[in-house]
This record gives sequence, C-alpha cells and structure tokens, in this order.
Amino acid sequence: MIFSIQKYFLDKEWLLCKISPCSNRRTNRRGCGEMDLSTTPNLKALFQPRSIAFVGASNDPTRIGGRPLHYCLRDGFDGPLYPINPSRDTVQGHPAFAQILDIPADRVDLLVIATPPATITEILDQGAAKGAKAAVILTSGFTETGQAGAALEAEIVATARRHGIRLLGPNCLGFYTAKGGIAATFSSLLEDAPPPAGPLAIVSQSGAYGAHITMLARRRGLGLASFAATGNECDIDIADLIEAAADDANVTVIGCYAEGIRDGRLVLRAIETARAAGKPVVILKVGTSDTGKKAAQSHTASLAGDDATLDQLLKRSGAIRVSTTQEMIDTMYVLSRHGPIEGERIGILTVSGGAGILMADAAEANGLDVAPMPAPARAEINARIPLGSSTNPVDTTAQAMSDATLVRDAVTIMFEQGGYHAVVSFFMNWPESPVLGLPIREAIAQGLPKGNSAPFAICMNAGAETIGEYEKAGILVFEDPAFAISALARACEAFRSLSRQEKPLPPLPDTRADSRPDKFAGFDEAQALAALADAGVSVMPFATARTAQEAARISTDIEGSLAIKVLSPDIPHKSDAGGVRLNIAPGTEAGETTSEILSDVALAVPSAELRGVLIAPMISGTAELIVGARIDPVFGPVVSVGLGGIFTELLGDVAIALAPLDRCQALALIRSLAAFPLLDGARGKPRADIGAAADAVVALGHFIATNRDAVAEVEVNPLVLREDGRGAVALDALIVPAEQTDDNENAERSQGRQFLGE
Repeated sequence: MIFSIQKYFLDKEWLLCKISPCSNRRTNRRGCGEMDLSTTPNLKALFQPRSIAFVGASNDPTRIGGRPLHYCLRDGFDGPLYPINPSRDTVQGHPAFAQILDIPADRVDLLVIATPPATITEILDQGAAKGAKAAVILTSGFTETGQAGAALEAEIVATARRHGIRLLGPNCLGFYTAKGGIAATFSSLLEDAPPPAGPLAIVSQSGAYGAHITMLARRRGLGLASFAATGNECDIDIADLIEAAADDANVTVIGCYAEGIRDGRLVLRAIETARAAGKPVVILKVGTSDTGKKAAQSHTASLAGDDATLDQLLKRSGAIRVSTTQEMIDTMYVLSRHGPIEGERIGILTVSGGAGILMADAAEANGLDVAPMPAPARAEINARIPLGSSTNPVDTTAQAMSDATLVRDAVTIMFEQGGYHAVVSFFMNWPESPVLGLPIREAIAQGLPKGNSAPFAICMNAGAETIGEYEKAGILVFEDPAFAISALARACEAFRSLSRQEKPLPPLPDTRADSRPDKFAGFDEAQALAALADAGVSVMPFATARTAQEAARISTDIEGSLAIKVLSPDIPHKSDAGGVRLNIAPGTEAGETTSEILSDVALAVPSAELRGVLIAPMISGTAELIVGARIDPVFGPVVSVGLGGIFTELLGDVAIALAPLDRCQALALIRSLAAFPLLDGARGKPRADIGAAADAVVALGHFIATNRDAVAEVEVNPLVLREDGRGAVALDALIVPAEQTDDNENAERSQGRQFLGE
C-alpha cells in the first residue's frame, strides 16, 4: 500500500520518537542476499551533506520535529535547508515544501525524518528521486513495538537497499558534527549552545545515555567533534560509526557505549581501523551481569554473549574497555588533553603520606610501575626535604606550606632524574587557598621542564577557575587520586595498543564445498578423535571393541597399561556414568573391565546407545591443556585454551581468540595464560612442547571455522604436553553437532554465522 505523506501532516508536530535509549534492533542485517548497504564506500552523505531536507519539520524550535532545523540554522550550516511540511508556507522563517519532490533543487543529500512509520517508505522513494543517499529516521514505532513494527522496519530497509540509501535509526536520537554545524538530532545536548569543538567522537547505541556521557564530557571541558546514536540499527551500527570516526580528521579519541553487539567481527574490524589510524577507542560495554544481559537483550534485541569472550577479544583488538562512566570520562579526558602515555613508570608526589599510600596501591592494582627514585635523585630530595620521603611516593610533607620551592625542586628532580612516563600529585585544597594557591601554582610551573612530553596530573579540591588555570598550563586535573591513577593506566594501555603490530582479522574459510549440517551427528569419542586427526590434531593411538571378548583380544596389541572408556554418542561425561577405567592390564583384565563398564553404564543411563569401548594406552606428560572451540553467538568461531585441572575450573585461567588463527597467534594465546610459567619450565620442571600445543590450537581453530555450519563446539580434554620437542597428544575429544543444541542456541548460532557475512 502506498501512503500519502500529506495526510499525516497537520499544523502540529507528531511526537514520534522516544528520548529513552534505543530498543529492539533488527536481528539480521548481513545474512540476506540483497545488497549490503555497509559495502558503500563511506558515510559522506550522512556526515558531510551539502543539503538537508527535514521531513516533518515543526515551526516550534522546541519540539522534536523543530529542533534539528533550529540547531542547523543557529549553528550556521553552510548549505540549503529544506523544511517539509504541507500545512505551512514557512517553517522557522524558511520556505517550506509540501513534499520532497517539490524542492526546486536537483539534489538533496540527507533526509532527517520525523513522520509516522507508515509514511517513511514513500519518503525514501521521493528522496531517492532527488538523489538522497542517507537518512536519519528519528521516528519510533518499529521493531521495538512488535511484529507489525518489525514488518514496517523491514519494508523501509528493503526500500533503502533498493535506492542505495544509508539509514541511521529508526527510533534514534540522530547525530551531530561540530564541523559544519550539522545537527540531525533533537537532543537537549544542544539546547543552550553547540558544544565546544574538540577531538572527541561519541558513538552510542543508547541515545539517552550517549547524550549523558557527552554532557559529562562537555562539563569536564572536553571538546566534541561528533555525537551519534544508532537506535534500532536497521542499517548503520556502532561498527560503521567507529569506522567513520576513525576516518574523520577532526577526531583523535573515540568513545563508545554499547549494550549488545550483533556482529562482533565487524566491531573488532572497526576498532582495528581506528587503531591503525592512531585513534584509541574507549568502550563501555554493559550487560555483564545476568540481570544486565537480560535487560540488554530485551532492550537491544542483540545477543549479550559471553562477557569473558567479549572482554578478551576487545582487548586483543586494541580497544580500551572501561567498567564505569566515570572511568570512561576520565580516560577520554587524559587521551583528549594529552594523548596515550608511552610507558608504565609512574612517579607520585604528595603532601600527605596517607594519600601517597592510596595512590601507590591504586598504581600497582592498575599495572603501573611505582619505580623508586634513583639514588642520586633521592640524595638531592633528602637534602632539600629532610623530613619527607624521597623514594616513590615522594612526600614533601607540610613543609611545602612554608616553602613552595620544595615543590618546585621535587617536580624538577622527578621529571629530570626519575625516568617516569607520568607524574601524578596530591595537593588537597592548597591550589584553591588564597594564601598557598599562587605560590604552589608558580612552583609547579617553574619545576616542570620545558618541552617535557610526560604528563603531570594534580589531584585537588578546587573551583572551576582554579581548575581552568591548571588546565591552560597543560596539567591534568582530578579530584580523586584513584580515578587519576586509573585514567593514566588506561592511557598507557592505549599507547601499547596503538604501538603493536596486529595482523588483520582472520578471514573465514569457504564452507560451501561441504556444508552438510548433520555430518557430525551421532559422533562418539572414537569418531571425534578420527575427525580431529584428519584436521591435523595429534591424537593418541586407540582401538575400539564392541564386546568384552573383542576387547580382551584387541588389547593385547597395545603395550603397557590401558585406559578403557565407554563409546556412546549420548554420554559426553563418561566418568559421571561409570564409563572410564584406568591402568588396566591387557587381555583378561581388559575384557572383564569392558564387561563391567557396559553393565554399569547401561544401569546409569539406560536410554544411551552403547557402541562398545575405546581402548588406549595410558599416556603422561609434563602438563595438560584443555583446548576448545565453539561458535560464539556474537563473534562466530572462537578458540579457547587453558591449563587442565584446577587452573581452568577454579581460577578461570582461559585465553580466547578468534578462529581461524595462525601459529604465531596460537603461541601468543598460550603465553597469555597466567599459569604459562608452569609450561615454560618454572620451578625446575621440564619445559613443555609449547610449539606442539600451538599446532593443536591452530588445527582446532581451523576445524571449527571450516565446519561452523555443522559444529556447535569441539573440545580436547586433555591435550597432554610432553617435554619440549616431543610433541603433544589429544587423549579425549568431544564434538557437539549444531543440531544437538536447543532451539534458542541454534537460533543464536545461526544468527552468529549470518552476521559473519555468509
């Protein structure tokens, strides 16, 4: 049905959008056979339009439909603005048009739409006739409202794809860019005046919370390059916006608020693009608790996924993940005003021993090096401040109240001789004091070496004027010393991220040659071991027997003590069902043991299909690993590795990476384990064959990536590592076919595969 736009316009504004955060985003954008809008070269038509049409423009600049036009007029957008409102000749003093087709110009780059959902398809058709290539849909009433709204959203997406129009929204707060005064938003963020321009870009899935973060950043004195909220993400998502910010010459720092991520690999690719451009991405990803995950999934229709997986992959990509809004603002503050910090050595200067202890604790907790001052430097400080401390923290004590030159000299010595990458100080309310304030500020200014590249931060209680004076001098200002330390640590993390050489994200292998979803259905352990051996995993020698008599006969061909395990596709945890016996002698004992196993398991799990037993030699080594791979609903194929036994189960020492991966990446993954020294010859133990372990990880990663249509997860537990140069061997294997998971898990895995661009 074709709807007439005009009949929806009266001399009033439609209250079409919610200021609350976005909700119920689409479930699949890149899995269909239609043109993928994300493959268009860039978002230039969105962020650099030469002309804008405001469809549903209100004459009242305080209402949702009137704000975007008002902001653009006020802030001096340098290009034609076309209000569309059939019931008025003028809108906010500008000539208005009844419909887009009435615009006299041949071309309109950007559409800002605030009309009812049923009108938008025709609006896009008319916009396409005028050459529009981007649209911001502020209107709500789509997927977030249920099936009928989802159908309307699918219709506008199909229309946009047909015309090659990029869509931001629907149900979104829109965007703002400082350069050019482009305001396709109704946010109250811009009510009083445009934010001061600066290097910060804010990307958010939630309009309301993204605006909240931006307001806090503005209050902290940070200049804004752009702000954008994605709403339902029917087309443009946070990955697209991160890449756009990475491509913006006005941006040096990117802040991202995310609730749920659908296509993890696209987000990682966007972060890598920003990293390659030298722009750190500070991300606040919520939905980590069980309650938070449920809320995020309900709110975004995105999969919360496993937070441990997401956390590791974000950090490996180079993102700076923070856990609170305060930490996000503080980190963006340091990165915007100073930039990444080149090392972890931190000097602490204080007038309070108690504050120094707190700061030292915070520094070590954040991985910073509270290195002591060199002996000659300590001698100089001791000579000047005999009652203080000269190690690190350096404590001037209250003596500095009477002689501010003590502060001057301590600052100079710490920067010139301490070798610190940053110095953070605590002066409580002294800088605000009418007596102490000026001498302290002058002492610090005199003590800082000219041309010094390391940042100096001060923690103090002071008003806006005093804070401004220090910031004008290039000094970072905080109230809470612990927050200051955390922000400096994140800036160090940003430097490490930007400095390292990363390989591109691994491409996924083509699965079309053998994409049968049931090819691993009903696999038992013997079949799983054989499949992994074919994939390149070194597995133990083994034999199978269907009966006790066969087991007795076959076992004599195997030297040494034996492990005998039940074979069944229905029993993944064989020990729990009484299906495992160790240190069994070949021959008669092996036969009797087989009979016991089959009898015990039949009683324990009467519904299980029993196929006999697997017989293998007892094998030992210097260490054991658990190596697994699975289809993550957000990131697709991933591999994980951890030390066997209590290290994985109790300590949570697991390392996770995208699959497939190469040998160098697998080695780095294993070395990232906290317990890696135990593999590397700690405490006199033989060094394990790390290279062979890496080969197994590579093979398992390739297996899950190649078979992602048929396998939900695969696990080798344990992978026994022999001494260096003697290899590694898989003693047990489990393959879980995709169809053996429940319907919800299947839907998630299917979704995850589609989001990987298949």
